[in-house]
Amino acid sequence: MQISVPFQAPSRISNPTLFEQKLSDLHKCTNLNQLKQIQALIYRANLHEDPFVAPKLIASFSLCRQIALAVQVFDQIQEPNVQLYNTLIRAHIQNSQPSQALAAFFEMRNRGVWPDSFTYPFVLKACSGQDSLRLVQMIHTHVEKYGFGSDIFVPNSLIDSYSKCGSMGIQAARKLFMVMVERDLVSWNSMVGGLVKAGELREAHQLFDEMPDKDTVSWNTILGGYVKAAEMDSAFELFQKMPERNVVSWSTMVSGYCKVGDMAMARMLFDKMSTKNLVAWTIIISGYAEKGLENDAISLYNKMEEAGMKIDDATIISILAACAESGLLGLGNRVQSSMKRNRYKCSTHVSNALVDMYAKCGRFNRALSVFNGMEKRDLVSWNAIIQGSAMHGHEEDTLQLFSRMKQEGFA
Repeated sequence: MQISVPFQAPSRISNPTLFEQKLSDLHKCTNLNQLKQIQALIYRANLHEDPFVAPKLIASFSLCRQIALAVQVFDQIQEPNVQLYNTLIRAHIQNSQPSQALAAFFEMRNRGVWPDSFTYPFVLKACSGQDSLRLVQMIHTHVEKYGFGSDIFVPNSLIDSYSKCGSMGIQAARKLFMVMVERDLVSWNSMVGGLVKAGELREAHQLFDEMPDKDTVSWNTILGGYVKAAEMDSAFELFQKMPERNVVSWSTMVSGYCKVGDMAMARMLFDKMSTKNLVAWTIIISGYAEKGLENDAISLYNKMEEAGMKIDDATIISILAACAESGLLGLGNRVQSSMKRNRYKCSTHVSNALVDMYAKCGRFNRALSVFNGMEKRDLVSWNAIIQGSAMHGHEEDTLQLFSRMKQEGFA
């Protein structure tokens, strides 16, 4: 078995102390150019197969969203150990590649590398949705067979994964939770959260009441369940009982009142918030926009900017979607003008939201201008502009757009 130990830089490295410091912090590096420079030094020092260095290099490439380079580092290791496999599995998960994470797990087993207690929580993150139930059950069998059920992190991860697998999964989560000899706060929170996701609100609340200890996550989980079910009286009662509220608690309540159309209550709670983050501002502005209250929405948008908040993709898309739903061209224009002023770099998702908003607000030419100016288009882009063209009765333009879409391989 290989054991990762701290190393000393080879004598041929000009500044060994600096090099060792860079390697020590390597797994935190998010600057790709700097990372490639360090990688060159690692190869020069013949440390690319070092069991201490290689996992850090893989983790850093993963943080830089360079999963192909991370896999290249892994593939150069002749006999990867469990730590390397765990790092690779985690890298695939971080880069939204659940299938590749599972493939790495099965390859590890086929090569006779034994999993450890860290392997299962990582690989279980690749399992979600009803289609994953049998896979989670298979991993559960592995866990029991090889004696990892006593490590509380593993059954906690199993409960979380089972809870994402529909009604059959929640039954399996319940069964596992009931037989656990030791439960910690994460176990209870995972089970309550699973029941909330499954819509089993009464059972979730009963389990919540039985919890020996609760933290803010526990309270926010059950609070979110009542808000999702639009049971705002029960949610408010819980909110008042909370021993400690954070920005998530307040934002959840504001969101709930926006969804049921009680903007007076939503605004009262929003104004009472001692700390308002971008999410809270987005919720209340989108809430006013969805109800067609453009003046209130624009006023709050201005206040948000005065408070020094910098908009991001999630905020822009949420507000523009609300504008599209209610036909609020003025607010949509206000958002785009602030994007231009701040030289905001539009992602494809943001451009899609602009196209959709302008088309639905009766400004098809502006929608087409945004569409034609996009660096990269996806199927959503084409659907938005074609639907917008058809909605405005531009039959010839619609046919031409559909023909262009086919030429670019989207149909």
